[in-house]
Amino acid sequence: MTATSGIDKRLKTPNDSPLKFWFLAPLVLWLGALFLLPLLFLLWIGFWRVENFQAIPDFSLNNYQEIFANFFSGSRYGLALVQSLWVAITTAVFAVAFSYLIALALAFAVPARWQRLALLLAIAPFWSSYVLRLYSWQTILSRNGVINSTLKQIGLSDLRIDVIYTQIATRIGLIHYLAPILVVILYVGIVAIDKVLIEAARELGATRWQAFTRVILPLSRFGLLTAGSFAVIVGLGDALSGNLLGGGAGRSIFGKLPTYASMIMSDYSSSTNLPRTSALATILIGVMIAALVVGFIAADRARRRTA
Repeated sequence: MTATSGIDKRLKTPNDSPLKFWFLAPLVLWLGALFLLPLLFLLWIGFWRVENFQAIPDFSLNNYQEIFANFFSGSRYGLALVQSLWVAITTAVFAVAFSYLIALALAFAVPARWQRLALLLAIAPFWSSYVLRLYSWQTILSRNGVINSTLKQIGLSDLRIDVIYTQIATRIGLIHYLAPILVVILYVGIVAIDKVLIEAARELGATRWQAFTRVILPLSRFGLLTAGSFAVIVGLGDALSGNLLGGGAGRSIFGKLPTYASMIMSDYSSSTNLPRTSALATILIGVMIAALVVGFIAADRARRRTA
């Protein structure tokens, strides 16, 4: 009786072991050294001042006052931020829709024994270089690139595309980068749906479209919102696609404006005012955190509805 109670007690309190802290220590040190400390250092530099082209450690709000004084005029930082939000949100919509179709095909059209292999093939592009993929899209989308050259060869030169150095090209690069990650997020959510619910809907007379809109889509809403939030955050912070495919200030409905991340990169490479560049980056981090909070709240509400 005593031995049994002792075993039960140990089984009920497995997390009381001090070993769990030792197992977590490497992860905490890794995140602290490579993420938290650089982030805090970036925030701190944003309050420094510049004298004689030298950054002086201080606590001053001059950098933020200078930025917000000309936020929508002069420097046009505000317009660039609006451009970034527009590009990021629209990219997220297209990327999630595209990836959702792939995830649905993997979950329902591919036999169960082949799904892991199909998923591996779907995420294979993620293991190639992002920069290499962007240069590949430059070759494909340029005015004398693969697509336009092919159209010219078959006598359809009037249909040539002209999307290079526009925000459409920026979105294409971002979607190519995001799709493998989003497919995994969405696939995990879809395969977790109880197939009995789908079968019950079909037995009760629902068409395939009705089963999708009334069962599958509502139950995968959490994954859709999570994937959308991730895509928006990545789109806000990405500068490579905007520079290599968007040409820095690519055409959009807001005019020829760079994305905010591209403007930060340009400010960093052309200015000696590192504290101001850090302040600009801090503003972008604040917007990304706000997007993360909104996405988390929306996803949590969706999870509660389907719980």
